[in-house]
Amino acid sequence: MTHPPVHVISLDDAAHRWEVVERQMAAQSLTAQRFSAFDGRVGGFIAHGYAPHGQVADASRWEIKPSEQAVFASHQALWRKLAEGPDAAGVICEDDILISRGFAACLSKIDPQAAGVIKLDGFDQARNYGPLLDQDGWARRQILLPVPSAACYMLTRAAAQQLCKDSAAFCDTLDDFLFRARPGITPMQLWPAIAVQEVCVQSGPADSLREATDAQHAIKAARGPLWFRLRKELRRAARRRALRQAGPVVAPPLMRDLPPYRKYGGVTNSNRPQLS
Repeated sequence: MTHPPVHVISLDDAAHRWEVVERQMAAQSLTAQRFSAFDGRVGGFIAHGYAPHGQVADASRWEIKPSEQAVFASHQALWRKLAEGPDAAGVICEDDILISRGFAACLSKIDPQAAGVIKLDGFDQARNYGPLLDQDGWARRQILLPVPSAACYMLTRAAAQQLCKDSAAFCDTLDDFLFRARPGITPMQLWPAIAVQEVCVQSGPADSLREATDAQHAIKAARGPLWFRLRKELRRAARRRALRQAGPVVAPPLMRDLPPYRKYGGVTNSNRPQLS
């Protein structure tokens, strides 16, 4: 069974989180490679390429928090590694994921070349997706709007090269940037998802480490001047109008052996309600 290399982003002081995800991978004969995450808690942290206050024409944010910059920079570093390396594709994970028992088997079936980016984890918020595609042994839907959580995804070397080029200057959260359609990339969501962040499920913590740190230090990002906020809302409304008939508004189902989403109060993964 062959599969692309798996990289796990983990903070240096979160050894227990790395150990948990490493054990999950090893149980499926997967050798995960740990990547030392950038730490936005370091005083004065500014990510290379961060360009706030309207410097990037299509940026979705006026500013992003240091923790969000650090997350973006960590993933960006792995895009660069894949873009410059010999592997045709790779998997990037964060260290707070739970993976299905079928994770490794599924990785060996997925061909990411046509899409460029395949989101492997689910998140408990409803978004627009395209029709179900399932003609070649693995089911997926096109991501039509940016979706939360980039905690586990597969991407090709060509996609990594494009993402590196497009992120030379950035002011987006990772999720908004990564799952946006662009030349050579049509982001897809695996259906059902084979991984999920602990914070999304009933057995997980109430807040992520990133959110808890931001709350502790009362860190906020400026929303920008009125003209920027109005432009953002107009663009959002236009996208919603265009997608009104595009596809289901739903949260991706999870594999049956994963814990159910926290938000749905115990609804089984095989019978999750569609949202509208």
